[in-house]
Amino acid sequence: MCRTSVIIPTYNRPQELTDCIASLLQQTELPFEIIVIDDGKLPAVPFEAECRQAGIVCRYLRKASPGLTESRNAGIRMADGDILFFLDDDVVLRPDYLEAILQVYRDHAGERLGGVGGLIENTPPLRRRDYLKRGVELLFLAYGFSEGKVLPSGFCVQFGETPFPIRQVKQVDFLMGGVCSFPRRIFDEFTFTDRYRRFGLGEDKDFTLQVSARYPLYVTPKAQLLHLEAPAMRPDKRRWGRLFLLGNFLLFKNHVCKNPWQWLFFWYATFGYVLARMLALLVFPNRGKLEQLLGTFDAIRAIANREVVLS
Repeated sequence: MCRTSVIIPTYNRPQELTDCIASLLQQTELPFEIIVIDDGKLPAVPFEAECRQAGIVCRYLRKASPGLTESRNAGIRMADGDILFFLDDDVVLRPDYLEAILQVYRDHAGERLGGVGGLIENTPPLRRRDYLKRGVELLFLAYGFSEGKVLPSGFCVQFGETPFPIRQVKQVDFLMGGVCSFPRRIFDEFTFTDRYRRFGLGEDKDFTLQVSARYPLYVTPKAQLLHLEAPAMRPDKRRWGRLFLLGNFLLFKNHVCKNPWQWLFFWYATFGYVLARMLALLVFPNRGKLEQLLGTFDAIRAIANREVVLS
């Protein structure tokens, strides 16, 4: 029986962290250890005594320098488990979440798996505006129906954002950062990097795409959790629009593009992505979506001016 480590980076969200750890204590298969990496001023680890009574090792580290990537890497260094789970501090797991993930590892014991992920149960349903955007994006290779896949344009088909959700265990190209797990041996070859931080979103995808190039990744719909995202923690809409496209640009450049002519796919998809949002704004005016579109134009300008250079 393998030992499991759950790594939870946190930052000034004690109630959300309390709910997360409470859900871990209700698991049908308890973790070996819970590791909390604190970038804030957490007064105490919630339910620490209850964890110890349940036989769960409880570890805590308050970091001097903030950063999600650094927190994950610190947790990896502290972990003693064979399978390392990564959770956001604002998630609540269904009682069989860990068991469902571990079952995939058991079912594929003969394979050298790269990792296994679950799914977010409360992803917002598609609205009329979304169907309009997705229809246009589909024509321009900025959207697809196979969730968890990276398209030739470098755009990714996100989980829970298609009319065809994953119904059974499926091999995928990438995993979501707060809903994933990896065998410990993976970190002998790969590490989370903060090289995207200055320019865009996508550090989680960058890591999992590196892994999936060598080892299979799977998602199981039996592992479900609620992501109760705090709005105050999201970047402003314009900055988010900029970071999103720059993240796609970097993923395409580093993981998809093999020949110069393939840049046509990226720019074709980017045109469709912008067009879809312009059409949606005409039909469904929305200030936040306008700011997001302006951020996309900021990203295009930064790419054209060769401002996006990774160290």
